[in-house]
Amino acid sequence: MNTIKSKEVQSNQAVTQKLLSENFFNLEFFLSVVIPIILFSAFDHFDRTLTGTITAGVWSLGVLLLQFCFRRNVNIYGAIGAGCAAIGLIGTVLSKDPIYYLVSPIIIDLILAAVFLGSVILGKPLIRILAEYSLKQGFSEEIRKQPKFKSAWIILTIAWGVLSITQALLRVVLLYTVSKNVYYAISTAYGNISTPLLLIISFWFPGWYWKRSNT
Repeated sequence: MNTIKSKEVQSNQAVTQKLLSENFFNLEFFLSVVIPIILFSAFDHFDRTLTGTITAGVWSLGVLLLQFCFRRNVNIYGAIGAGCAAIGLIGTVLSKDPIYYLVSPIIIDLILAAVFLGSVILGKPLIRILAEYSLKQGFSEEIRKQPKFKSAWIILTIAWGVLSITQALLRVVLLYTVSKNVYYAISTAYGNISTPLLLIISFWFPGWYWKRSNT
């Protein structure tokens, strides 16, 4: 198992620090999480939930588009989030019912859970596919044949599936137990914190898991 090494694995700490600084408590986090919550809450407080939903949705899409324009790339969750927001926003405008925008993240969570867990059942863990694609030459054919190499990606892919399921369940419970204002705030904040956290863990876990298996 000593062969399971790569430049990417050895630099996990630097990558983790970079991901932390990019995803939490910075200007982008404020613009994409805090501002939409404030907008929705303000309009909802004055019984203009539909207006608040559309305003927050347009703002969120605008932030994602600006990020793409400046970076010229967007991660898979950013793309999914944008698609989810766009579909929910269109449904809300056409139906004049904010429930479409509020329910759309639940549907996306369930779809993602099915994709992640389904990929494990099919023997092709999605996180492994994404890792090998992004690292390209980071893992040799010999490394890929190691049992611990395969099991690490299975564990991570299951973790992503479980996260998606728990997010969906939490949102369903909140949708039927609290006000739309509270639901939107918790749903938005939770989704924008839990996903980057698991992304960071996904970079850190393989190196730790392989090192632990060698001791």
